[in-house]
Amino acid sequence: MDPSKLPTLIDGIFSKSLQVRRMLLRGEREALPTPLAEVVVLARELEQFVTSDQLAAVSEGLAAQRWHKPTVELSVSEGYAAWAKGYDAEVNPLVVLEEPAVLDLIGDVAGKDVLDAACGTGRYAVALAQAGARVVGIDQSEEMLAAAAAKRDQLGLSIDLRRGSLTSLPFPDSSFDLALCALVLCHLPELAPAAKEVARVLRSGGRLIVSDFHPFCVLIGWPTLFRRPEATYCIENFLHLTQDYCAALQAAGLEIAELREAVVDEALLPVFSETGVERFRGWPVLLIISAVKGDPTSEG
Repeated sequence: MDPSKLPTLIDGIFSKSLQVRRMLLRGEREALPTPLAEVVVLARELEQFVTSDQLAAVSEGLAAQRWHKPTVELSVSEGYAAWAKGYDAEVNPLVVLEEPAVLDLIGDVAGKDVLDAACGTGRYAVALAQAGARVVGIDQSEEMLAAAAAKRDQLGLSIDLRRGSLTSLPFPDSSFDLALCALVLCHLPELAPAAKEVARVLRSGGRLIVSDFHPFCVLIGWPTLFRRPEATYCIENFLHLTQDYCAALQAAGLEIAELREAVVDEALLPVFSETGVERFRGWPVLLIISAVKGDPTSEG
């Protein structure tokens, strides 16, 4: 047993496993046998580093872990329709990292016209209305909008909720001082149409705050997902690199003011196990961009 071989074996298994995951996501099942066989061969070499008793001890625990549930892939509309009922009751580590950063970038919204584009269950629409903004929320999912409406009515807030598409917003040009697109653009096959449409409804000097699943996560095969007792449900994602987000926003007439990339760290300890944090520490999971609409009549 040569301990110096262990890092190389682990790197090989990790690399080949990512290859298999990406091939599965792309539907390339005919080519799977070769990389699968490579994973098996590398895994067999790992047996020299553990005893039979150690293997037996972990087998039962592995069988009980949640990733042994069947995985069901859903379209965006199907996924959020199914997720809507329990969305707000679940602790989402991604949201735990996202909300403080996004609210920090949003700043003071009192008296401003704000668009929560793809508002979901209204987690930001409610906060923005409570902070004194005039808020319009739009989403394609009737189920998510129903949850947002129930929350709005319970709190007695004034929020205009509408069903609609990010690529065809039912508002005149220059309607809003601020727009928010939270954890949604990764569900679109193309970024440019949505970026152009949101920029259209912003006033000159208006800001757009984008948060999204980091492209690193999409690359390694981490989908948007939620869990139920019977299965894990994955929602369709599309890979857009960080430069793709920036290019789409700039092409729409928006200037990048700030870009943040949140990573797994101790901020997740209240909602994530210490083992989980250490396992993924430093991995980028969240992309947040603040952009400003310039004045097309100004020089320079």
